[in-house]
Formats: sequence, C-alpha cells, structure tokens
Amino acid sequence: MRKGLAERMSPSRTVQKSVTPDSVKALMLIEAIVIALFSFWLANEYAYNVYFRIYVNSIFVEHFTTYTIALGLGIGLAGTAVAATLYKNLRDAKMKLESIAPKIRGSVEKILASVPTMEAQTVLPPVSSVPTDQPAPEAASITVFPVPSVSTPQPTEEKK
Repeated sequence: MRKGLAERMSPSRTVQKSVTPDSVKALMLIEAIVIALFSFWLANEYAYNVYFRIYVNSIFVEHFTTYTIALGLGIGLAGTAVAATLYKNLRDAKMKLESIAPKIRGSVEKILASVPTMEAQTVLPPVSSVPTDQPAPEAASITVFPVPSVSTPQPTEEKK
C-alpha cells in the first residue's frame, strides 16, 4: 500500500532533531565562561597594573592609523560585497518578473475588463465660484505694461 505525498510529508513525520549534540552545547558554554573570565582578568589588569596599561596604550596608539585603515577597508569591502549581491539578486528577480509579466498581464486585463467602471455611475456637476443668481462677469481686456529693466549700480572705488 502506497502512501500519498501528503501523508509522507506530514509535519509529525518530518520533525528534525537538533543537529548540535548536548556535549558540544556544554563545551560551548564552558568556552563562553572561560572567555568571560579572561576578559574580566584583562580589564582588572588594565585598571590596576600601570605597566600593563602603558604597554597596551603604546601598542594601540602606535598602530592606530593602521587599525583605522584596516577597519575602513574591511567595512568598504563588506559593503561592496553586499551591494554586488543585492544587485545580482535584483537583476535575477527582474529577469524572472519579465518572463512572467506577459502571462500576468493577460489575466490582469481580463479581470479589469470584468470590473464595472466608475465613469457611467457618477457624474459630478462642474463647480464654479460665481453664484447662479448673478450673471458671470465679462472678460475684461488685460493691458500689459512693460517693466523697465534696472541695472545694478557699479561699486565705487575708494581712492586713498
């Protein structure tokens, strides 16, 4: 007897167990505790040991420019990689959409053809600002007067 696809792919049969064993989870927890302890130790050493503070400051101050350049370059390269990946995904999506668009366009046009239009149902009267009991004023002739151009005065030079 052959089972259907729905029975074979039911959620109760496809439950996946955790990939990470419990021993690895315990090891990761121990490592996190050790890292936290070493970080605390370094912070205390920096706060209370003058020689260690001088050493750390000399290392970071001497190579501050190098660290800044490396950090900026890393951020720039990561940003470029993200932008290139997004552009590639956009181009792929556009190509897929262009191949599907003619199929969708035909079905959308059929749906829109079956929708009743609003033009036949609602006709709004024209709105005018002139009351209906007064006659509309006649169009007066408009006279245009030329405006003379004004030149800017030249700055006067002071003589010493």
